[in-house]
Amino acid sequence: MSTTSSLYAEVWRDNQWEPIPKPNWSKGKSVPVGAISLGTPYELFAALVGFHRRELYHLGHTEEIVPLSQPRGFPADMNSVYKEYFENNWSSLNRYLTWFMVQEVIDYDWGRKFPPCTGYVKSQYAHLFCSSASFPDSFPDDEPVYMTQREGTTEVAWVESYREFVGCLDWFVEELLELGNPEEIRIIFWLH
Repeated sequence: MSTTSSLYAEVWRDNQWEPIPKPNWSKGKSVPVGAISLGTPYELFAALVGFHRRELYHLGHTEEIVPLSQPRGFPADMNSVYKEYFENNWSSLNRYLTWFMVQEVIDYDWGRKFPPCTGYVKSQYAHLFCSSASFPDSFPDDEPVYMTQREGTTEVAWVESYREFVGCLDWFVEELLELGNPEEIRIIFWLH
């Protein structure tokens, strides 16, 4: 079963938080509209709130990503539309419930590096690797990287930044910036 997310946004206007985009009206009630549809980028989930599954990490990883924040719950000053709708419909059905300012996402240290990853590749490809560089783009897609040494293989190392690990960060930040000033936009996010 896959894990999906819900992501809603608020903007700070006139000394209060307002939902963006504007809620829909359905059956006599305001219904929140999601700000961004993320799909299932598990690496992004790990970076935002510490969602972890071992298969997220390449075989050579020795530590998990340090998340932007631990789950914070709903913000105490959340707008009334979200407060009524989310607390009545979602508060018990979510995991990793948190909020963050868009500026926090931008300011996070996405260039931070994991400790060097190690593995074994056929000796003919070992020259492509450097222990202080990213995984080489020129490494053939159909060639395996092994966890243990095998005949004809050589141990190699490489580093990976958080940005490289997440993969979709640039797209995500662009989507967030379309919502408005990053210092005035707050995201409410959870997994389910």
